[in-house]
Formats: sequence, C-alpha cells, structure tokens
Amino acid sequence: MFFVASKLLAWLIYPLGPIFAALLIVLCGYRRRGMRWLLASVILLLYGMSAPVVVLSLVRWLEGPPIAQETLRPHYDVAIVLTGMVDLRRSRPGHVAFNEHVERILEGMRLVKQGVADKLLIVGGNGHLVQRDGSEARILRPFVVEFGLREEQVLTEEVSRNTYENAVKATEIIRAGDYKQLVLITSALHMARSAAVFAKQGLTPDRYPVDFQSLQGRMSVLMWLPSTHALDLMAALVHELIGYVTYRVQGYI
Repeated sequence: MFFVASKLLAWLIYPLGPIFAALLIVLCGYRRRGMRWLLASVILLLYGMSAPVVVLSLVRWLEGPPIAQETLRPHYDVAIVLTGMVDLRRSRPGHVAFNEHVERILEGMRLVKQGVADKLLIVGGNGHLVQRDGSEARILRPFVVEFGLREEQVLTEEVSRNTYENAVKATEIIRAGDYKQLVLITSALHMARSAAVFAKQGLTPDRYPVDFQSLQGRMSVLMWLPSTHALDLMAALVHELIGYVTYRVQGYI
C-alpha cells in the first residue's frame, strides 16, 4: 500500500502533475464555453504528449522490432557506430561522460571483441550549435582501446556534425578501405533516418538498432499518468520525424 501511495504522491509532486491538476480546476471553473473548449483541447494535447500509454505506442511504431544478434551475419568487415552518446561539456581527457545512448558504443565494441566485426568505425564529431570544442569520435577512440580493442581495429571520423554528414564522411572511409560487409549501429529511434541517409550514399549496411525506448515492461495504471520522461520521449520522436521530413525535402534521403 505504501509503495502505491508513494508512486501516486510522487506524480502529484512532480511538475507535470500539479500543472494538469491546475488546468483541470481552471477548466471546471471557467464559464465561457469557447474558451473552455480551447482549454480542454490544450489539456488533451498535453496529455497525449506526456502519457506513456500514448507516447510509447508511437515510439514503438518508429523503432520497429528489436533485432537479435543471432539474426545478423556471422561476419562483417566494419561495424559503424553513430555517435550521440557523449556529453562533451562534462568529458575530459581520460574521462568520458556518457548519456543515455551509451549502448551504441558498447554494442559496437562487443561485436568487434566477439569477432563478429573486424573493425569498429566511430562516426561523429561535435553536433552542438554553439560549443564547437571537442569531438565525440576523438574522445571515444582511447576509451574503446582502453577497454579491449586494438588500435588497428578502430577507425574514426571526427568532424561530421549531423546524421547526413555522418553518412557522407563514413561512406568516404568505407570506400577508401574497400569494405563490403557492413552493419550500422545506432539508437532504434534514430535508425530509420540513419539507414535512409546511408542508402542515399549507396551503402546498405545491415541494421542493428539498440537503445530501445519502447521496451518498458507490461501495461500498468501508471502508464496512463503523464510523466516528464514520456514528454522527453515525445520530443525525441518529434525531432526524428521532423528530421526525416526535412532530409526528404533536402534530398538527403
């Protein structure tokens, strides 16, 4: 009983809970019909963007099903890992500060250490709009070597700033090395756009999506309560959809 009460109390204390409660109070007490309909629409929209039961369904649609390693080919020349897992502002030489997408690099390292892939290609520099110091691939190279990969097993592309440039620069390295069998590793939410950009460059690596956000257990009553985590996921989903449409208009995919 205490466990359930603590969870519900937390929802009331977190910012999103009181916001919904205040909006519902205003809605019930507001007398102008037109404004009540407008307010009700805003509440419904906010709920749809922050309720896990809604958001996770949309995320699951874009991510697609997980791919087991057993379904991959037994051997690849290169495992391509797209960056986006390093917080450059908190990282320093000898210390890498990771974010929630760290599974990208860990899975890439694992494929190479298991002999599934001969080389690991880490792709990506700095995608920050203002802070241009540092490069994710550059700071990740000593990290993967420290944790078991040999220098000759690691390739890096250190200057690309977005997914389109990732694909362009990685393709140059792949063709220069005449690598044929490729596997692409990135977050499941990011895979559709990434694979489409690589295909536009003439490469069709096998897909190995990781970092699934939609695999969060069975349905429960808490899935119907708005959460800030679901709101963050919705922001990431919208980012991917806008990115896909923008890339299509630009001819990148």
